[in-house]
Amino acid sequence: MKTKYVPPTEMSRKRHDWVQQHVRPGVTFEEGVRLNDEALRLFPPTDEERRLKMERLKDIPEFVL
Repeated sequence: MKTKYVPPTEMSRKRHDWVQQHVRPGVTFEEGVRLNDEALRLFPPTDEERRLKMERLKDIPEFVL
């Protein structure tokens, strides 16, 4: 059974849903990068998302500032 990923913030949920609607099987790497850039342009990361990401990175023992 595959667990469905639920992003932690509203903006990241919108971004996740948009990507899921536009990505299709067999998409090229370049097209995937373009779609990712488009999603980040439409739904930019919030301060809360940046803070959460920094907290997750700090929890990794190898992370060095």
